[in-house]
Amino acid sequence: MIAAAAVLSGCEEAEFQRSGGPTVLTETQMDRVSAGTAAAVSSVQAFAVGAAPQTSASTSTLANAGTPMTAQPFLQQSSLNYASVQGTASAANGSLTDANGSTQIGVNGGGGGASIEAATVSMAAGSTSSQTQINMQFYGVSIGHVDLVFGTATAAACCAPTLEAQVTAEGSGGGYLREYKASPITDNPGQVQSRVDISIISSALPILDTGQASVLVGPTLSQISNQ
Repeated sequence: MIAAAAVLSGCEEAEFQRSGGPTVLTETQMDRVSAGTAAAVSSVQAFAVGAAPQTSASTSTLANAGTPMTAQPFLQQSSLNYASVQGTASAANGSLTDANGSTQIGVNGGGGGASIEAATVSMAAGSTSSQTQINMQFYGVSIGHVDLVFGTATAAACCAPTLEAQVTAEGSGGGYLREYKASPITDNPGQVQSRVDISIISSALPILDTGQASVLVGPTLSQISNQ
């Protein structure tokens, strides 16, 4: 049996928008995009060793600063600073498969901050049917006095005696900062999966929690009794 190795670092075309219009980046630029105070960085890689290894990897990044625009996932709201990062990588059919990625996203608009860094790693070894996959999807928007960055990163590995799936996510700062993070872990027989959902809110004004907001906008007892 002849062993082969396949390595793939993938990317798609990314657009870098300025006030003069969109510009398609060159191949050396497409994995790093920055526009004023909005930034998006992405890198993914897939690796497999075996008789007939299979790998795939792709990234898509977009950044815009200073020009009002609408984009996913807020199509009804215009944003002056916008950044998005999407990446996926997978490897299969090898005695050793590995998929990994890294991302970085900014914004720094009217809220004075936000960020996020994320890294995903999945590895499977010891079986010719091993499989690994990672996915990243993050968005950053600046609306008024608020900067919001949020997204999800996952890593999964299966079908081999040795399995590893790790996801990390950082955070950052700004004016008034609020961070939310959840890390559900799924371990099914024969596979492992890790996931991080994270959102960071930076505001130039104090941020109210849900309870405080409901007190401010909700009706009082006297108002309810008079209805």
